[in-house]
Amino acid sequence: MSRPCFASFAVALPLHRVFEYRLDGAESAVPGTRYRLPFSNQVKTGVLLRVDASSCYDPGKVRQVLGRLDEHPVLDAHVLELAQWIADYYLQPLGEVIFQCLPARLRGQRPHNPARLKVWRLVSTDAQAIESLAARSPRQYEICCALQAQAAGLTAASLKLINANWHAVIKSLEAKRLVEWSWMDQLAALPNPTLPDLNLEQRAVLHAIQPELNHFAVHLLDGITGSGKTEIYFRLIAARMAAGYQVIYLVPEIGLTNQLIERVTARFGEGFVTSHSGLSDVQRYLAWDRFRRGEINLMIGTRSCLFSQCPNLGLIVIDEEHDTSYRQEDGVRYHARDVAVKRAQMLNIPIVLGSATPSLESIGNCVRQHYHRHRLDHRSTRHPPPEILLENLHDRKLDSGFSQKTLKRIQQHLSDGGQILVYLNRRGFAPVVMCHECGWQALCAHCDSRLTLHQSISGLLCHHCGLRRESPTRCPQCGHSEIHHHGIGTEQLEKGLVQCFPDIPVLRVDRDVIGTPDAFKDRLLQLQKGQPCILVGTQMVAKGHDYPAITLSVILDADQALFSASYRASERLAQTLFQVSGRAGRGDRPGEAIVQTRFPDHPLMLSLARQHYREIAESLLEERRLLGLPPYSRVVMFRADARELKMALDHLEAIKSILSGIECFDAVKCIGPMPALMMRRIGRYRAQLALLGQDYPNLRRLLKRALPALDVLPAKGQVRWTVDVDAFDL
Repeated sequence: MSRPCFASFAVALPLHRVFEYRLDGAESAVPGTRYRLPFSNQVKTGVLLRVDASSCYDPGKVRQVLGRLDEHPVLDAHVLELAQWIADYYLQPLGEVIFQCLPARLRGQRPHNPARLKVWRLVSTDAQAIESLAARSPRQYEICCALQAQAAGLTAASLKLINANWHAVIKSLEAKRLVEWSWMDQLAALPNPTLPDLNLEQRAVLHAIQPELNHFAVHLLDGITGSGKTEIYFRLIAARMAAGYQVIYLVPEIGLTNQLIERVTARFGEGFVTSHSGLSDVQRYLAWDRFRRGEINLMIGTRSCLFSQCPNLGLIVIDEEHDTSYRQEDGVRYHARDVAVKRAQMLNIPIVLGSATPSLESIGNCVRQHYHRHRLDHRSTRHPPPEILLENLHDRKLDSGFSQKTLKRIQQHLSDGGQILVYLNRRGFAPVVMCHECGWQALCAHCDSRLTLHQSISGLLCHHCGLRRESPTRCPQCGHSEIHHHGIGTEQLEKGLVQCFPDIPVLRVDRDVIGTPDAFKDRLLQLQKGQPCILVGTQMVAKGHDYPAITLSVILDADQALFSASYRASERLAQTLFQVSGRAGRGDRPGEAIVQTRFPDHPLMLSLARQHYREIAESLLEERRLLGLPPYSRVVMFRADARELKMALDHLEAIKSILSGIECFDAVKCIGPMPALMMRRIGRYRAQLALLGQDYPNLRRLLKRALPALDVLPAKGQVRWTVDVDAFDL
């Protein structure tokens, strides 16, 4: 009788351990395959990590696996190695990291069936029959014309871009035997578009990067807004695809993908897939599987796309590398940019990071010569970056959030046929609702935050926990009838602009009105027409978009970050203001930007007006160096939350006690435990404990030695705790 084999499995649980089971047929077991496992009184999915035939486990005490879910592994050896590195570096449970690398559809017990994609082609040569559709069925005619122009056929995703209700139209065309479908089994042929001319700077950057494409190197593309970074990405992607490699192209948010997809389609045809939170689990699974099987050579999407596996990855591109959305703050905590650099290093392939306002971490890596820095200081269009004007609001009366001078400039640009972008990073109608008689304010019952007035829902809303309340007509505390609101949000801004410019379309873009990429695309159709209009938005419109008719950018309430408690506030403010101002003047007309501020003499504002992001970055880096803050040190944050603040603080005190008992603790700066800046959120009290260390290997040794004791630390009163390596804030 053969000796039973034992295997280690990763299970999606918040535990820093793996689980052992008996496994028959171990000779055919391949790491990365999913199995059904008995777990307590449940059945869980586990991913096989390794088989150990020499293990000395007692067969009577180790349970048998229930069955195998996959004929072939769903994760390859490289992705498993990357997941192990993420778990070790970020101190995250290995099981949760591994399941993060899978599409949501495969995190349960669904069988993995290799995806096949349908493609529709025009089969009729009867031109008269097709022309006859123009009058009788214009939607059918539109799709027929699109199919005529694309001999290789169109997929469902492409047909949806033409007509959202394409299913019924295609069925009718199939019934008329004008169109038929087949399975797409090979790479779509790439189009041969006319390439735009490159300027001297773009050619110099390509000349510097192209010889480095066959080995690991990190290239930071530091180019001002409108300098043609995307064209450089496209040239590098095309070069790698022509050499037979696949490419991952990351963007920070789904709002950036619509316009980008149009450009990528024109350049690469159907040879790419997209994946982001705006798609269904099935759509993301299909994209993941096509890329994994090598049917598609280009994957475009948000941070989770980084874990897409493929047989021959040859390049990673990260656009807007400074963007904070690359940092995952819940579940498995990691930074996609940094993990991408590690993945490129593992595979010995190049990675390109691009931004008009690079993060201080990336600039610091360039200073230390870990990254290659390539600068683009001139726009690819004929006009320079917009002039930035500081509008002093001191002793100025505002109308709907604007000074009279700003309103006059808006009117002038509209009269000249330009479009306006107004940026305010605050949604809702008003952020403060209060009684002037007794001082009562509308506060959230579950969070340490004010309720925001939203006229669209005729009530008050907490932006942290989602609590809704009716807007009171009388003060609930003193009964006074006069309830006032203060401050301004995008909803009030939209209403005020409609009153000021009744004949001009005002388009609002924020999370209250935009839920999907398609909704975002529909909202911006007016901009694409090039006619005068005003776009009002939050962070969703602050970066990445290219609308040539925008000639004026207006930034409101820019002062809120000048005196923030966060040490990163100045960096984020500078990045946002340069990104927003850079949306103007990208077409055939010059642009300008107005920043409304009550502190026009603040050094940050003066540097902004001089168009010197690099000057600001150098100053902030020196400040960080003197204070011993990142990137000159590493921050590890322990966070705890509980029903009572004392429970959270006590748990962090116990963590600190464990850490302080380790010999290398004295070389680390410890801050806390202390209440978090927002002490109460969603009904739970939050506290934090921060570790700062300039000697990172020493900090790593401390954490690794403490982890076994931290794992078994009892959590009294249902305390939840997390550890955040390379935390963004203190």
